[in-house]
Amino acid sequence: MPAAVASNRNPIKRSKFYGIEVVDNVTWKGWEPGAEYTKNIVLKNVNVRTQKIKYNSPSSRFFSTLYPQPIVLSAGTSFTLPVTFRPLEKNVYEDNIEFETNEGIFSVPIRAVLPKHELAVPDQLQFGMCAAQDSVEVTFEINNISELTTPFEWKIKEPFTVVPPEGTLDPKSSCRITATFRPKAAVVYETTAVIRYGHDLSCFKTVKLEGIGKYPHLLVVNSLVSDDDKSKKSKKHLDNLNDEAVVNFGKIAIGHKSEKYIELQNLSPVNAPFTVDHPTGSTRIDTVFTCQQTSGVVPPQSLVRIPVVYAPQIVNEKSVDYISVQAIGNISKTVVKLVGTCKGPVVSLSQKVINFGRVDIDDKQTRTFTITNEYDVEATYQFLIDCSESVFKFEKLVGMLKPKTSETIILHFLPSHPINYFRRVTCLVQNQDPLFIDLIGTCHSEQVKPAVLQPKHLVKYRMHVSRGFSLFPPEQLNELLKEGKLQLDPEGCLMMQQAESMEEYLQAPQPIPAMHEFFDDGHYSDKPHTKPHVTLDTSTIDFGQCQNLRLIEPQTVNVTNHTKGKVTINWMTQNTNTFFVTPATCDIPPLKTFSFQVAFKPGVPNQFFGAELECYASYKSMRDYRLVQDETFCPPWCLTLNTVGHTFQPGNETFLPRFTFDAQKLVFPAIDTNETTFRTFLLTNTGTTPIHYAFERDPSNTYSIKPSKGLLTQKHQLFVIKMAPKTAKLHRHMLKVKLNDAEKHIHDVMLLGSAETPSILLDDEACLYFKPTCSGTQSQRLYKVKNISRTPLKYEWRVPPESRPHLSVEPMSGSILPNESQSQKWTFIPQEHKKYVLKPYVYVYADRPNVDLETTKRKKFVLRVLGEGSSGEIRAERLKINFSNVVVGSSAAKEIIVYNDNDCSLHYRLAIEQTIDGPYPDHETLRDPIALELDEMEGVLPARSRNIIVGTIRPIRRVDYLFNVTYQLQTPQGKQVNEAVPLCQVKATGVYPSLAVTDARCYGSASGVSKARLWSLFSLDNLNVCLDADPSSEELMYSVITRHSTRRRPPVYTRAILDFNFGAAPVESEDCIVHLMIENTGAVSTEWAFLFPTDLQLELEYWAETGEFDEDELHEMRVMDNKLFSVEPNAGTLEPGECQTITFTYKHNFPGTDRLPVLFKLMRGREILLNFIGVTVDPESRYVHFPSNKHMFYPVPIGAVANPKQVYELYNGGALPVQYELDLTALEYIKQENYNHKVFQCLNPRGEILPGRTAFVEWIFSPLEAKTYMVDVPIHIVNGDTALITFTGVGYDKRIMGDTMQLTDQHDLTGVPAIQSVPVPGQLVYLSQERVSIGNVPLFSLSRRPIYITNRSTSHVVSFEWYVTSEADSQVLDIQPVSGVLQPQESALCKVTFIAVGEPSFFDLDVVCEITDETEMAEYRRELADWEAEKERQKYEFTITEKDLQKRERNVRNCVQLSRQATDTTERSFSDSDLKRYQTLPPIRPQKTEQEIDEQRERERKTETGTPLWNKPQPPETFLLHLGITARTHTIAEFQSNFPNEVQNFFIDRSMSEKQGPGVRGAQPEVLLGPCSPEERETISFVMANILRGLLDDHDFHEALRDIHKEPVPYFCQFSDRPTRTTSIPRMEEAASVAEEGPGKSPMVEGSPLLSKAATPEVIPEERAASVESTDKKIPSKPSSVAGSLIESRASVKTVSISEKAFSPVADQAPATPTEDATVIEHDETLEEADLPIARSPEEPEEGAVAEHSAEILASRAAETEIQYQQSMQEEKHMMDRQTLKRLPEFGCFLEAIIENAIHNIVLEASSGTVNLTARPRMVALPPKPPTPPSPQPSVPVGATTTAPSLRISAASSRASTRAKTDADSQRSESQRAESAGSKASHSQASRVTISK
Repeated sequence: MPAAVASNRNPIKRSKFYGIEVVDNVTWKGWEPGAEYTKNIVLKNVNVRTQKIKYNSPSSRFFSTLYPQPIVLSAGTSFTLPVTFRPLEKNVYEDNIEFETNEGIFSVPIRAVLPKHELAVPDQLQFGMCAAQDSVEVTFEINNISELTTPFEWKIKEPFTVVPPEGTLDPKSSCRITATFRPKAAVVYETTAVIRYGHDLSCFKTVKLEGIGKYPHLLVVNSLVSDDDKSKKSKKHLDNLNDEAVVNFGKIAIGHKSEKYIELQNLSPVNAPFTVDHPTGSTRIDTVFTCQQTSGVVPPQSLVRIPVVYAPQIVNEKSVDYISVQAIGNISKTVVKLVGTCKGPVVSLSQKVINFGRVDIDDKQTRTFTITNEYDVEATYQFLIDCSESVFKFEKLVGMLKPKTSETIILHFLPSHPINYFRRVTCLVQNQDPLFIDLIGTCHSEQVKPAVLQPKHLVKYRMHVSRGFSLFPPEQLNELLKEGKLQLDPEGCLMMQQAESMEEYLQAPQPIPAMHEFFDDGHYSDKPHTKPHVTLDTSTIDFGQCQNLRLIEPQTVNVTNHTKGKVTINWMTQNTNTFFVTPATCDIPPLKTFSFQVAFKPGVPNQFFGAELECYASYKSMRDYRLVQDETFCPPWCLTLNTVGHTFQPGNETFLPRFTFDAQKLVFPAIDTNETTFRTFLLTNTGTTPIHYAFERDPSNTYSIKPSKGLLTQKHQLFVIKMAPKTAKLHRHMLKVKLNDAEKHIHDVMLLGSAETPSILLDDEACLYFKPTCSGTQSQRLYKVKNISRTPLKYEWRVPPESRPHLSVEPMSGSILPNESQSQKWTFIPQEHKKYVLKPYVYVYADRPNVDLETTKRKKFVLRVLGEGSSGEIRAERLKINFSNVVVGSSAAKEIIVYNDNDCSLHYRLAIEQTIDGPYPDHETLRDPIALELDEMEGVLPARSRNIIVGTIRPIRRVDYLFNVTYQLQTPQGKQVNEAVPLCQVKATGVYPSLAVTDARCYGSASGVSKARLWSLFSLDNLNVCLDADPSSEELMYSVITRHSTRRRPPVYTRAILDFNFGAAPVESEDCIVHLMIENTGAVSTEWAFLFPTDLQLELEYWAETGEFDEDELHEMRVMDNKLFSVEPNAGTLEPGECQTITFTYKHNFPGTDRLPVLFKLMRGREILLNFIGVTVDPESRYVHFPSNKHMFYPVPIGAVANPKQVYELYNGGALPVQYELDLTALEYIKQENYNHKVFQCLNPRGEILPGRTAFVEWIFSPLEAKTYMVDVPIHIVNGDTALITFTGVGYDKRIMGDTMQLTDQHDLTGVPAIQSVPVPGQLVYLSQERVSIGNVPLFSLSRRPIYITNRSTSHVVSFEWYVTSEADSQVLDIQPVSGVLQPQESALCKVTFIAVGEPSFFDLDVVCEITDETEMAEYRRELADWEAEKERQKYEFTITEKDLQKRERNVRNCVQLSRQATDTTERSFSDSDLKRYQTLPPIRPQKTEQEIDEQRERERKTETGTPLWNKPQPPETFLLHLGITARTHTIAEFQSNFPNEVQNFFIDRSMSEKQGPGVRGAQPEVLLGPCSPEERETISFVMANILRGLLDDHDFHEALRDIHKEPVPYFCQFSDRPTRTTSIPRMEEAASVAEEGPGKSPMVEGSPLLSKAATPEVIPEERAASVESTDKKIPSKPSSVAGSLIESRASVKTVSISEKAFSPVADQAPATPTEDATVIEHDETLEEADLPIARSPEEPEEGAVAEHSAEILASRAAETEIQYQQSMQEEKHMMDRQTLKRLPEFGCFLEAIIENAIHNIVLEASSGTVNLTARPRMVALPPKPPTPPSPQPSVPVGATTTAPSLRISAASSRASTRAKTDADSQRSESQRAESAGSKASHSQASRVTISK
């Protein structure tokens, strides 16, 4: 129960001011004027030092204190200051006392207040949560803290109340208030209660009240469900009134009780009060279920059990009752159905007939039989026979059988008369129908021997009784049989002759019910069950009280013979008995009566006497067996007479009866009128004396009992009570029994029963309403019928024939128990759009066995059914539903909401059509099951409603699924109403969790490995393929969590096995660190993990470990124990599109090859086995790392003229140089097999590999056929191992393969990313691309690619320099600029030029860019200068002591050594700067341990004298960037054939082929140096060392090296004279030869006189071009061959010199001076003619045409002056010279250089932000041109154009301009800057370009 908030009374507060603790204030209350009141202010020093305090007295005269004086308080001490208050009148007084310390001032308020009304109430009350309509109470107190009597009154709103609402509080008293919260609904209640108090209730305070109302939520939990209701849920919600929870008690024995519980579960957080209602508990007479609890409360989140007791009363009756459980406020209600069945005993006898056979008189025969209780209920039995008076004597007549037990009864036969004996003894069983046993026997004497009675005679007798023959004596039947009037049936029984055709007559007689056979004997009922043969007029003779024992008057009993023959009566009595009959034997004629005397002769007084006298009557003819035939044998009849009497004398009371009844109330089952029902009743004698009983007769004759009078001598006496009502009503009778013939011993037994007619109650006043239903479909409703009678009923529904097509009910018939409610399912099927009114009816009648429907009473009830037919359709809320991506093997669910907007319910069926779009063939996908499952494929959609259908998709493939969902309206029988109608469309995509490696980086010992090689070592292409493939079912068997095994080697379920090769490095090298960036390329989140063997193996106990470890297991254990391989992180989860970097580390700790299997597992995805492989090389070993023993060449087409050259790489992973040699013997065998054709050709089979370097073995694969070639080539390592490598090549036919096998540079065959994604620690500079694909390139052409290099640092300046990894790469590759400096956040553009020379080849080049942090380098230089200064200081500064003078000499030598080391370091620094460009990879050296490094540093730190030395600063490490370049070169003819559309994209310079010179393909390089002896080698080394040392010591040489970069760029002669051929334009070969001869050799060509003096363009000789290039920094490892020189000169200079001579009108005119030479080239014409891709020399018909044209001109212009003629000839000559110039290869190269330089400048300016290439163009007015300075050149001839400033275009100039932008320290002349500006201006303005000498 929530508690109220505590009161707000606060204690006295103390505060601290500057280390002084004092009260907050001093207040006086309850004072009177004129008095004096004193209070103390205590000052306590809580500081750690002594404080001095000053204070002021109060300003008011009403407050006084001590005279102010300083107070000194030590640490922890206190001072008490008294304050006195002296009031004079009733006012409020306020003042304060001010205290001053060294740290500050504070004051203490003092005041006196008047008394006022004040109550202390809580601020708020929290009631918590409470059930609606329930209440919760909170108790709290209000305190009167004033000194006045205070009245109060509450003002509060519902649902809150307080008690008491008003009152009065004495001073300083309190009152307990009870607040009640009673919410009406489930809402949050917040209100404020106001309490007014005071004299006139003017003061008030508020209390915030908060409470939450909640609806209770109860569940009836029942775990015991009947078999019929197993399909129902055991948990029912109370909010559904139609649901029923069933409590089945099962079968309970009569007289016992069973208790079960109804569990109420409260799921709400509040108390849930409830009530229990049992409507029939007090209204029905046969209520067997009782529930004592009528109400209760279920605590929150708990259970409450309600006990229900079942006490059955009637055997074999199934009882039904109902209990309703209702929550508080009628919020919810449920009905609990109680079901139970009463079971009684099942007792049976082992024999039905006991035949004693023939027994002589006075002999004894014994038989036994067994009585068995077959059920688990106790049973009391009693045989109704008096053994003392009968010839059949039972040793036990009464007993009780335990459940499932048996008992043997011994029976004796003592006949006293020679007759036949037959008696049918009744065995009464409590709560069971009686049992019967037939006892037969025959007694013979010497004189009389009757026929022996057999059991078969009894069967015939019963048949004769049913046919009426038993009333005739046997002799008459014999006569009739002889006369033929009777005959025998097949069973040997008599029958009438005319009865053969009477089937009913021949049928066996119906068995008589046991109760009727026992009860209907003619005495206790008016109608005996059979026609009597011999009867007694009474069944009981009561002699009553006999006072005179000697004079007891006998009584008479009459015996009547009802047969047609004479019968003989034999009483089994003797005169010596207490009761006897006289005469004992006599004959009675047919249809006559004879009277017998029954005498009572008691022997003792005051006793009860009783006996059952036995009499046997038989036909007279049965006395002798000779008179009897077997066919007409008739057994005797046994008659019994009960006699009672007692001899109690007057004044003597009878015995006190000690007895018990088994029930004080007997309830009879309900029956119809004129029917009978029976119940057994047990009287138990608990005393030792017999009990005389006598039951009063029912006046209405409704109830009767048998036996009604008698003497109980045994322990038990069973009675049978019969109810036979005459009217239909409740029959209540008080049965009275007098015991021991005493009025005071009369006891009552209540008898209850009813006669009822069948009656049921139809729900809703016998009306059934159906909602509107779609025509052709159906609507169903449950209609409840209740049996309001006490008898079980059967019902039969009848539907009129005209209504049967529209209405049906299930079930049509059945049984309904008393008080039971049943629901029938009614189905309404309209066929038309109209309203229907139907009237079915039901017949009900009593449910009894063997009911005759024709004669039984039936009652009819009519039901009125109303319905309406309609039409409609359904629709989906969303026509398209997209499940998006679903992982294969999992499931995803979404709701498909369908609507029915019509007035009728619709019965529908859904269908799904699946369409699969994916890479799988159709014949496989067609067999796939439908991946979409709907939880409801058919159903009924109610009117104006919606239905949520949950669609679950379970994809089994990685494909796109499309599902078309359609529906069909149908009838209840499944008949289609309409065609399929589209409902919605569902889309889904089956996916697997996928990852992809998008980038890879390495450093450490693998810093020299390029990305392409790393991609190959780690098999990343195959890894991505495997990750993108579909997993197998075995891979999906386990997840990351369950992937464990007890084996030492866990099993592998995947075929995807890849190698992660970490390469090789010497021992103690840096760790090989590889970064892989993985990206979730799928659409679902991916959980991944790297599982090491220890992660997969379950830890076992020591005793479970078996066997020994093999070598592989020991090796794995060593690798894992030393953590040679590590992965960080080893697991994670990536969302779609996310990336993560994984670091793989391999430590080179132990020599040898280390392997470790690691499982790469994706949750619900692939499982890939990764073999981690790492090699650690011994420093003294020579080792070449072979990642694989197989190598595949690129496919080559057959029939090619020149096959491309391919490369195989060999990597030296050791610390020593390696000599290798390939054994080419296998190639000869391949050659012989292919008609001496070199299929495989190795160009350099031997060579040397430096440590950490890669050798490129060149191969040519030339297939003859379209097939696969394979050859095994041994590779021998000198002083090392030999590896056998399998080389494989594939030849294909282009005519067959077509476009499927395209010629590429093979960059598309690998997935190496071009852009870096993984950052490396310490990386400052990034490349825009790390992989550049040149593609297919024709020979003798150039291809260019831009690369941006960016410094992403914000504070560091860096420098870069490009290096090639192979000298051969420099012949085909050029990068400009080679080096440069990048400021923070600066980018630089590098132009990569690929020069296609040599043979057709595949190129995969690796270029290294070395990055130096100049900021750290500057710091290093500063530290190095300080170190050198300190070294110089210590070199000349020393201390002289007298101790150990020899140490001084050693110190001097140490200084000299340090000086030499410094000199050597300086020399090496210079040499390193020059040679550094040739080092592609950092040296690989063994790493020292930390201890060795510390010892070395300690030795270096101190000299022998103990003088400390600084550690020499180390230069910062450089960072390497790798740039990969792929290309494939083709011959010109091959390129034109395979790529005709791309020819125009390349400029082919044929002069490159001429300058390359003829060469033999595949020839070995000529060795110029011969072998030399060691002495020669030593001499040469010594001489060269002295020369180099001299240069290094030369100061002038050092100064010259420093000033090289300050010198201006030299300009060389760009033009020279060369004679022009008059006949034709020179060919490419001739132009090349002329270029080689130089300007001094210009032979004249004979020809036309007009062209004899013409000049021809000439290319600058390569010597001069080389001189130009030598001034600039070159790419390291530049070639020196002819082809390389040609390429270098062409790539760097690209200059053309054209000289112009003066033209004269005559042929022998003197040549002009060189200064007058000029040539004007129109820029527009140059661009027009520059479109030719190849510089060729076509045939020119201009020679003859020009001559004819010149003649015409001379003829037409004969009248003109000589000057005009010369001018026209000069113009024509200019035109022809232009055409000739445009056809020269040199002109094409020159034009290409112009365009290249222009584009390069534009890109540079755009990248620097000077030009915006994407901005809209606009017109800008150019400034006026500056005046041209006078020059010594002659005036331009007529028709020429004014020349612009000369432009020199060269690679050197572009590099110089780039350097000018990046190098801030470089100095350039004003003329160079002006020329550079003029060059840019000429390009940007696109004006005419004049090239002059």
